[in-house]
Amino acid sequence: MTILNESGTPDVLSPLHAVSGLAERLPGALVVVVGTRAEAHIVQSLPGAPSPDLPRFPRSTRVAFVILDPEEPQQQGRVASRVIEAAAGLRGTGFVLLVAGRSAELLGVDTGFEARLVARRLDLPTEAIDPDAAYDVPGTLSTDLEDRALAALVNVCPKRRTSDLVEAAFPTKRSGLLGGFLGRGREEARVGRNRPVVLLGGPASSDTARELAAELGRAGVGVVGSLPGTGIQELPALGEGTVVGVLDPNLTAAARATAERGATVVRTLTPIGVDGTARFVQDVAAEAGSRASELIRARSAWEDLEPLRNRVRGKRIFFAGDTGFEVPLARFLADAGAVVLEVGAPRLDRRFLSAELQALGPGVDVVQSPDWRGQMGRIDAARPDVVVASPGLHVPLVARGHLCRSPQDFLEAGIHGYEGARRILELLGRTFERAEALDSVNL
Repeated sequence: MTILNESGTPDVLSPLHAVSGLAERLPGALVVVVGTRAEAHIVQSLPGAPSPDLPRFPRSTRVAFVILDPEEPQQQGRVASRVIEAAAGLRGTGFVLLVAGRSAELLGVDTGFEARLVARRLDLPTEAIDPDAAYDVPGTLSTDLEDRALAALVNVCPKRRTSDLVEAAFPTKRSGLLGGFLGRGREEARVGRNRPVVLLGGPASSDTARELAAELGRAGVGVVGSLPGTGIQELPALGEGTVVGVLDPNLTAAARATAERGATVVRTLTPIGVDGTARFVQDVAAEAGSRASELIRARSAWEDLEPLRNRVRGKRIFFAGDTGFEVPLARFLADAGAVVLEVGAPRLDRRFLSAELQALGPGVDVVQSPDWRGQMGRIDAARPDVVVASPGLHVPLVARGHLCRSPQDFLEAGIHGYEGARRILELLGRTFERAEALDSVNL
């Protein structure tokens, strides 16, 4: 495997574009964007908020704006006052997140001070994050804002030791996203002796989260919660003795924050695809204290997927690079029999992805921060069966006669877990079937 760095401009969204999705992922949180009017227009250009004057986000989304005027001198406490006014009109707010980037800093806003003032006056946990702050590994991802928000959310989680968390794995009264789907009795007794597990990041779908928690429960591990979770009041405890399973390899800041809390972060394959899910469940379970083996479960999953594997076996796939999930997706599809020509990655943290890169094998080129011009040329030369490309490349590639799928299609389908492996193969199978049907019509 060759890893190249083309230092191109990734075709990804600005972190500010993630504000709407971030607020939806943090129920009960008030997300406040502090910046210029131009930045407010960027956020409001998202689907669900088409009006530049009156943001119309979904009802579950709590987003407020503090507009800074470059012509007016900034006074300490003014931003905090505006945030307090916004929070006063919203019931059920349990957490305030100030998102203030480079423009706020240049205009003299001390976001940390404003956050402390809000926390003191509202008596609510309040954190400030900078979506423009540099990462250790260069490259911009649309999940950068979510990563920093989850790292801030870690500071709000209760901090307890292992002895306080064991009972939480299987409480007497079960409720919430991860409760109610695991049996009691022997399973409860077995889990009670193990360390509790928290899932970090990953799927927005509650069904997918349940699937992953159920697989870990079957392996004798108690999942006590997830971040971002289902609400501020249901945040899991994080501290010494907690095992954290990372579902998104892009959440480096959040994973580091949990480690600083004393939790054990499991660095293994992302639970995408059969082997990735099996390795994830087995490694997390082992760290939690269970010796469960996933060999039989993985073998059964591969057998069930054999008809779908026949649809992708031998197909040549090119990942242009957009979401940061390209490496684990490519690893799974290569295992399923597809031929992966190239994997583009907007950012590549080799420490976090070391297991993924090793599992991907030596025969696939990985290009970090790919230059779109060179990438287009390589796609034209290789003529792959399908290109997984972001909207920026989608239209010109289709115009050149290439079959394309958006990486967002995979994420929305749900790519995690054993069932996620099925959904990935089904999506690609339908893609090839439609293309073949259109070709037969054209003939």
